[in-house]
Amino acid sequence: MREVLPRRRPAVLPPAVRRGTFDEVVQGYTRDEAVAEAQRCLLCKNARCQTACPLQNQIPRWMAELQQGHVEEAYRLIRHTSPMPGLCSRLCPQERLCEGACALGIKHESVAIGWLERFLCDQAGSSWDAPPSEPSRPAAGARRVAVIGSGPAGLAAAQRLALEGHHVTVFERAGKPGGVLRWIPRFKLPAAVLETHLAMLRALGVEFVVNREIGGVEPLLTQEGFDAVFLGIGAGRPAMPELPGRSLGGILSSTEFLVRVFGDPDALPAGWPPITSLAGRHVVVLGGGDSAMDCLRTAVRLGAASAACVYRRDEENMPGSKKEVQAAKEERVTFQFLAAPTAFRTRDGKAVSRVECVRMALGPPDASGRRRPSPVPGSAFLVEANLVVLAFGYEVEPTFGAITVNPATGATPVRGLFAGGDCVTGPDLVSTAARAGVVAAAGIQRYFAGEPWSALMNGQSPSAA
Repeated sequence: MREVLPRRRPAVLPPAVRRGTFDEVVQGYTRDEAVAEAQRCLLCKNARCQTACPLQNQIPRWMAELQQGHVEEAYRLIRHTSPMPGLCSRLCPQERLCEGACALGIKHESVAIGWLERFLCDQAGSSWDAPPSEPSRPAAGARRVAVIGSGPAGLAAAQRLALEGHHVTVFERAGKPGGVLRWIPRFKLPAAVLETHLAMLRALGVEFVVNREIGGVEPLLTQEGFDAVFLGIGAGRPAMPELPGRSLGGILSSTEFLVRVFGDPDALPAGWPPITSLAGRHVVVLGGGDSAMDCLRTAVRLGAASAACVYRRDEENMPGSKKEVQAAKEERVTFQFLAAPTAFRTRDGKAVSRVECVRMALGPPDASGRRRPSPVPGSAFLVEANLVVLAFGYEVEPTFGAITVNPATGATPVRGLFAGGDCVTGPDLVSTAARAGVVAAAGIQRYFAGEPWSALMNGQSPSAA
């Protein structure tokens, strides 16, 4: 019987160190460590890990190469399916995807697929590397494609279309491309990783037009001469429930908080001064997803006197990544589980000073599959706070209305318009958004090849047919 060795963990910054720095927490594997961890993989034939990956990365194939020390070939296989492995390896909740489906994980710890993918990206190349096949121009020649939004879906679509020889222009309403990737804390996604990825796209010929809001698709197709449009705007509008005292000073959305910390100080929206220190501040973040953890861990690094999470369910039912919650705990974030805000209170009539909360009890599961919370009568209590961050999730902005697509092609009812990512599915993962961009790029290729729009709207992808 094969001996199963313990999972190898890469070097990480100690909590005491990382509380004072925005350096990346995970330092990564050495080559020997990565090969040894890969050798734990069972190389399953019908690999559940590959099925669980939104991008369908060929995990057993590249794991077999890494087991032999073939780092470059393993990386090449990842790049064949993933348009942004340097980002996904850092941002995917692998414990809910590939690692959660790992057969080894049934009786032992799963293989560290995410950390190994990151090792390959860091060692065998960078996002400068293109997928293995050379770009082939369509028979009818290069076409012009407009991509609206420069988040993961837009960047993935732009890359695939540029590799096929098309002229791609990405429109971004902010001052720099990247979408939500711009505001992910540096200790999770170093700025250099994103910038290298964008530089690769520019080298492929992708043009970025920033500071331009696109209010409609029709002018792009009829007046500006684009042959197709991909709509990849994210779910960027914070969910902002109205509570008594909501207008008090010191209450920010998670978006505003992260933009004011990580955004270019010279390009912040009017009225949003940069946040460079939280010394002496008592920060309370409301919500239990990854954005909430991003805000809490950022507050710690900015010197907050305390950083507390208030979440209406228990820890088991939190929507965010378990590894993010564990990291927050290590960094001295405190948690108030089974608690929900009911009002914001002030001592001076201007700024928030306390959050009024109520205890919650969990009932039967709701539509999300998690147990529904309900308030416990007579359980109100106060939490001290002079900065409150609302991290209740995100909504899709209604600029383009409800968007219907064929998920197999990304085609919408509007001829020439494709869409994918959060604007179609609602808030989701970087990898699922990237997958939508890849699928839509293939759909656009079929459109340029002359496939009828009715088939793109109603048919399956070639691989699923």
